[in-house]
Amino acid sequence: MQRKTPSLFDTRGMTDTAFDYTVRVSPRARYVRLYVSPHKGLEIVVPRGFNCKHLPAVLSQKSAWIERALERVRPQRERLLAPMPWRLPEHIHFPAVDAAWEVRARWTGAKRLSINFHRPGQVEIQGPVDDPALGRHLLGRFLLVQAENHLPRLLTALSHDTQLSYNRVSIRRQRSRWGSCSAHSAISLNAALLFLPHHLARYVLVHELCHTVHLNHSRNFWALVARHCPQYRAAEREMRTARDFVPRWASLD
Repeated sequence: MQRKTPSLFDTRGMTDTAFDYTVRVSPRARYVRLYVSPHKGLEIVVPRGFNCKHLPAVLSQKSAWIERALERVRPQRERLLAPMPWRLPEHIHFPAVDAAWEVRARWTGAKRLSINFHRPGQVEIQGPVDDPALGRHLLGRFLLVQAENHLPRLLTALSHDTQLSYNRVSIRRQRSRWGSCSAHSAISLNAALLFLPHHLARYVLVHELCHTVHLNHSRNFWALVARHCPQYRAAEREMRTARDFVPRWASLD
């Protein structure tokens, strides 16, 4: 059984108090921290080994601050969570690899959707384009194909630049993790990395490559990360809201 690294970007739902929130376990955290954003709402970062039975007391103590913070982001959060009529996107952009397409949709009476993206910068979709389930599935497959085309090449280039080798790479669509690395140096990457700015996608890949040397989040690990990504602390802060870069049609939530 392969042992995977603990993820800094992993979340778990918790709803046992008056507030809805998610918990993120961070090996680098020394104490409990609270964050509020339009995309995630209330997020609680706890140190490894923290007993979550103490969270209600923490939330009670910080309840006034939480309420003010949630109220500030409420209009944006309501817009993000509000149901919207389905329609195919007019454009698809992958900042991580600087790739973009114009989407041209044409309704037909076919039972399935078909897609053609062989023309540079154009995606042509035909069929029942007003069907949300079919549309999301088709675009999800398109995302996966593009990620399988671009991300391994980006990882290979970074592996060469950093002299950090890996055995194999797989691409998946995941709800929470951006990446992971096994004890056998097998790296798994989230296809949604394509939506991140290039510097953030690069940081995640460097992070996972460093796990091929240190399968933990020790001081030695972070020293290696800092060697190849000196601004990693700023990148970590940006990763807290990185899900905001993922469009609705690509979200698995």
